[in-house]
Amino acid sequence: MDYDISSSTEEQLNRILRDMDNVPQLHMNVLLLCNVTTTVSVLRQMGHCTKARMWTLVFNPHGRAFRDVALSNGAVTNPRNAYPNINFGFNGRELTVVMKDNHLGFGFVTVNKRRVYAYPFHLLKRLSQAMNFSYRVIPPREDEWGRNINGSWTGVFGMLQRREADLAADTLAMHTDRLAVSDYILPAVSESKQFILYKKEDAVEEDNLLIFLRPFQTFVYSMFGLSVITYICLLSFVRLIHNKDVFISHVASEGKDSDRNVDLDNNCSATTRVIQTTTAAAFATYGAAVKQGSTIESSFDSDRILVAGWWIFTTIFSAVYCGTIMTMFAVKSESPPFSNMAELAAREDYKMGYDPSSVVSNLLQNSKWPDVVAVTQRVKELSTRDPDVLTSNITKHLQKVREGKYAFIAGSMVAELESAECRFKAIDAKLNRFLAVFYLPKCSPFKEDFDKSMYLLAESGILQRTYQEWYQSTPDGKCQVEEYPKTVSLVNIQGIVFPVALGLTCGFIVLVAEIVWHKVKQKLYQRGPGGILLVSKLAW
Repeated sequence: MDYDISSSTEEQLNRILRDMDNVPQLHMNVLLLCNVTTTVSVLRQMGHCTKARMWTLVFNPHGRAFRDVALSNGAVTNPRNAYPNINFGFNGRELTVVMKDNHLGFGFVTVNKRRVYAYPFHLLKRLSQAMNFSYRVIPPREDEWGRNINGSWTGVFGMLQRREADLAADTLAMHTDRLAVSDYILPAVSESKQFILYKKEDAVEEDNLLIFLRPFQTFVYSMFGLSVITYICLLSFVRLIHNKDVFISHVASEGKDSDRNVDLDNNCSATTRVIQTTTAAAFATYGAAVKQGSTIESSFDSDRILVAGWWIFTTIFSAVYCGTIMTMFAVKSESPPFSNMAELAAREDYKMGYDPSSVVSNLLQNSKWPDVVAVTQRVKELSTRDPDVLTSNITKHLQKVREGKYAFIAGSMVAELESAECRFKAIDAKLNRFLAVFYLPKCSPFKEDFDKSMYLLAESGILQRTYQEWYQSTPDGKCQVEEYPKTVSLVNIQGIVFPVALGLTCGFIVLVAEIVWHKVKQKLYQRGPGGILLVSKLAW
């Protein structure tokens, strides 16, 4: 008699067991098909009045087979005592695991004289300990992740398709086209996104002749100049309104001597008065702009309020200017050659490439975004002259990056070179994010077991700890950090020579003009009243 009691309730189990006890002692075999929970329940109620024999399906070196389970004398309360397969897992069965070679130069472990990726291999070790299996790591026939060529896959997925491997223990992105030949193990072991990897360009001391104009953009200087002109006009207008008949400028001095006061003659023309008022306003505006204030005093509140507002504006503006230019001197700035896919496509001096066997190929070829389409088209054009831009050999891509003027579009694992090689930089390509998983052949009998074990590793935190341990790949002190603040050299401030030289030159020219003018006045005075009248007119 056969009973499938894997989904039976407690009452149904009791009825079946009572029927078995009431049967006369005849030679009758009863086969109970049940899972772990119902097995323990049956064993608790059966006691030892009925002779029973229990089998469980286990793995052995020759495949799956039934194995006897010895019953204990006491009550069975622990499923591990009933099912040794829980204790022993795959019973040391050897699985064939395919792993691609690591060409990055970091983050690897050596297995059978081959370098494989460290994080997935450590995770494979965790799984083998939890599930009690051994493994044999082999390389794929083609040194690539896998491409679909007319239904036949190459690389890692080709090994799974041909069932030449039981497991692909690499962090491979989940993608729909790969589901035709493989099943992924959940939960995912990490998250993957795409980066643009390039070489950090050598720092070159740029021309610093106009360095004092760099803190602001041209538009900011234009608006500031417009503000200066507007303010001078407003201030001149206010002061002219206040001094219709006479414009008095009080010059502040330490002793405040009365003879320092400058009074304009009431007989001055309107044009002269406007020019003098505008000139005084311009100097007051300039003094406030350079945080020196103004020597001109005013007794009118409207004038003071206008000046106070300008002082507040120029204080903030000059503070931002000074802080920005100090940062430019103290901090070494670095401008990336591009910041997104559109700028990369526009760089005619840059070559670019990617691994056609990776998920990047699907992203670029199926994308409808104009900037991504432009990059894909550029790579196709370059591949006609240089086939290595579309090679699955990551070493060749990295060598091109080291030579400069080359962008490699790759996943997160390769982008870790940013921390391993200090001259490499990575920019987020802003493509889709993917979950990275382990893969099994399609319809593998191991899928349920691996899913459960991977779930337990994730829930216990072992998966996360293994990930964090592996990603601490950069030794301390390998990348030297530039001292902060950096020492300012003469070439950084060479621009300061030009305003100083301009001021000295203009001052010298004015000085020569004053000397010449003084000599002319002396000669004119010596000629008599006519000459004196001419001097007066010239002075006026």
